[in-house]
Amino acid sequence: MKGGWLAWASLLAACGPGVAESNGEVSANQIERLSTPKTEERDPLASARLEPIAAEEAAREGLAGAGCAFTRDGRLLLAVVASDAIVRVEGEIRHLVHSGPVGPTGGFFEERQLSVSVGRADENGVGEDDAVDEGRGGPARITVTNRRTDARHELAGVWTCGG
Repeated sequence: MKGGWLAWASLLAACGPGVAESNGEVSANQIERLSTPKTEERDPLASARLEPIAAEEAAREGLAGAGCAFTRDGRLLLAVVASDAIVRVEGEIRHLVHSGPVGPTGGFFEERQLSVSVGRADENGVGEDDAVDEGRGGPARITVTNRRTDARHELAGVWTCGG
C-alpha cells in the first residue's frame, strides 16, 4: 500500500505547481480547446462557378482583341482567342485549351480540372440558332464542370464571336 501512495504522490508532483484544483469550474481557455471546431459552410458549386474577368486581366493574359467571349450582365466570364481561353474560378485565372471546334455557335474548352462548354440558344433558351452572324452576339448557355469535385454550374448569357 505504501508503494501505491508513493506512486500517486510522484504522479501529482509531476503535474507541477501550475495545476490548481478547479472545484468544478472551467476556464474559457479550456472551453475553447475542447469545443468542436467551427466548420465554415462551403459553397458546393464554388469550384465550378465562373467569376468576372476584368478587361485589363484578359489583355495581360494575351486574350485581348478579336475572338469569342461569354458575358452575363455585361461582365466577361470566358475570353477566347485562336489557341487559348481563360476563365476565373475561385479567384484564380485558369487557362483552357480548345477541345472541340470553336465558333459562332459555341465551343468546348478544358484543362486538367475544369471542362467548359458554351452553346448558342434560340430566344427561348433552347436549341441552336441557325441564323447566327459571325460578328453578332446572341443568347447562349455555358456549363462548367469541375471533374475533381463533381460540381457543375450552368448560366445563361451572351456568346459573341468575331469583330
